[in-house]
Amino acid sequence: MYFKEHSHDIDTLKVYQNDTAVFRKEEMIVKHPEAKPKLTVRYELINPKDGAYYFIYNEKKQLVKEGEYTAQYKYEGITYDQGDFYNSKTYFYKENGNLETIHYQEDGRNLKTEFFDRDKQLTKIRYFHKKTSDTDKIEVYKKEKLKETRIYKGFNTYYTVKAGE
Repeated sequence: MYFKEHSHDIDTLKVYQNDTAVFRKEEMIVKHPEAKPKLTVRYELINPKDGAYYFIYNEKKQLVKEGEYTAQYKYEGITYDQGDFYNSKTYFYKENGNLETIHYQEDGRNLKTEFFDRDKQLTKIRYFHKKTSDTDKIEVYKKEKLKETRIYKGFNTYYTVKAGE
């Protein structure tokens, strides 16, 4: 699917991972220490369109990624020639099909991850340090209202600020 109304608009593409004209599917077995080997599927975008905004869906018609594909990206004076989705959202789902998390990337760096419960309500947001990907803070929600914020000083060391304080 292709949308373009004006010449200054970004091309918007809706694509499916099971479309062999758009994606190359690669199955591999991944083995982590002290864990059973796991079959993993990786999809590689064939001939991506530079500057196009993609909505990528899986075989269950669930949105798995959205973002602008950039063939060359410049960040803090460094040019990255490998094309990718440097600013994107990635969606992960539970076995029952409900949304589990949305992971955000900005400038090719981890920004935050939003977590959802079985009722599709926001339960927490984990924010990452842009350079190190360490956890900066976690906001905990109850019934979609901010309950507390955990601000990290180091690995597993944080202090808690209750909402309204």
